Amino acid sequence: MPPTNPSRSAPPASALSSADQPISLRSRPTDTLSRGLLTAVIAIVAALLVHRSVAPVVRDLLAWRSAPAWVWLLDVCGLCAIGYFLSTLWLALRYRAVPAPAFHALPSVSVVVPAYNEGAMVRVAIRSALESRYPSDRLSVIAVDDGSTDDTWEHIAAMAASSNGRVTAVRLPLNGGKREALRAGFLRAQGEVIVTVDSDSRLEANALRHAVAPLVADPSVAAVAGKVLVLNRRANMLSRMLAARFFVTFDLTRAAQSHFGSVLCCPGALTAYRRSAVLEVLDRWSAQTFLGSPCTIGEDRALTTWLLRSGYRAVYQGSAVVHTLVPTTLRDLARMLVRWERGNVRESIVMLPVLLTPWRAQNRWWPTFEIVFDLVQYPLGYLGLAMLTARLAQHPGGLGAVLACLLVGALVQSLYCLRSDRGTDFLYGLGYACFALVGLQWIFPYSCVTLHNGRWLTR
Repeated sequence: MPPTNPSRSAPPASALSSADQPISLRSRPTDTLSRGLLTAVIAIVAALLVHRSVAPVVRDLLAWRSAPAWVWLLDVCGLCAIGYFLSTLWLALRYRAVPAPAFHALPSVSVVVPAYNEGAMVRVAIRSALESRYPSDRLSVIAVDDGSTDDTWEHIAAMAASSNGRVTAVRLPLNGGKREALRAGFLRAQGEVIVTVDSDSRLEANALRHAVAPLVADPSVAAVAGKVLVLNRRANMLSRMLAARFFVTFDLTRAAQSHFGSVLCCPGALTAYRRSAVLEVLDRWSAQTFLGSPCTIGEDRALTTWLLRSGYRAVYQGSAVVHTLVPTTLRDLARMLVRWERGNVRESIVMLPVLLTPWRAQNRWWPTFEIVFDLVQYPLGYLGLAMLTARLAQHPGGLGAVLACLLVGALVQSLYCLRSDRGTDFLYGLGYACFALVGLQWIFPYSCVTLHNGRWLTR
């Protein structure tokens, strides 16, 4: 049985032991300018919310005996949503990355790159791993072609032939899905740490050193989520909006979750796993079914779930950076979001009965809340939207305040990206928020009724 107490001892005589070099879980402070700006904006937002939104809500709550029950319920939900948003933002601002270990303390790493119809881009992913600032004698790459029908295998084979034995090329005869491709790579991995890198991604030179740092520092950590940025951000307006949104999806949320060792989804684009922990859950993860069908998508969320429910911690490492390609058309964006949402819904449902058990020794309340919230946020949001519409029909003058609150909230989320990226591109986050509010509300219900669909939905 895997241990569930974070105070357990580290593996003996291993490069994953930090005994020879204690590593602080805090790094240098965040940039003073970005923190000051965010603090000022949060103060302004709080004042606006109190003046235009929270104050009327409080009056409704104080007069709940005379107000309709649905108005009272709407106000309570609104306050809870604001509280959750501000709490997440506060936790994210307090986040610090773990400093990278010295070279002599780095563990051996096997990088697994699953690919399906990726073409020449798979060379970029493999090459970025080989060219990492990491001891070459402790770094190997396993590239898995999942039954591609294009020239992906030729590119993988060419990279393996020119790598002096550092790249192992694996070719699956049939397309079995990304989970099967990852399993093939995991079984061949020999490193103490397994790092997954998507075939349409490019690692930064120091990404691997930083990715393994939490594993070296804390033996209770089994998965480390890297920071995902957009490689083709300047392709068009959609990619720019997604670049701004990724700072919220892949940085803000996971930075907050990391405080409790409960990052719910460690992304396939860049995640470092403790190999021994992965092997403990590999058979159950690879044989997972849902509604009687094999689970072939959402493999990153599913593997994170198995590790969390086994008592391990999953954390975020914002200094481990990978750049990945994002969709540049609405059709491809919809396919990506549907694939992600199906995995999220399935894994949240799977975790519900686990939450009723002592599934972890400590820091249980926040992930329990987030898992439940992840599942009910859209149904509650649709209900709240209906109640809000009914209320605005009675009091049309409140429409301006509601829109102002939504825009200010989106602006605060967008400003968060200034911590990592100076410039005006954060404004595209506002565009994405408006686009999502109007054009993406169908993603969740559609994903729920098509959970059985397990295609890659990428190409």
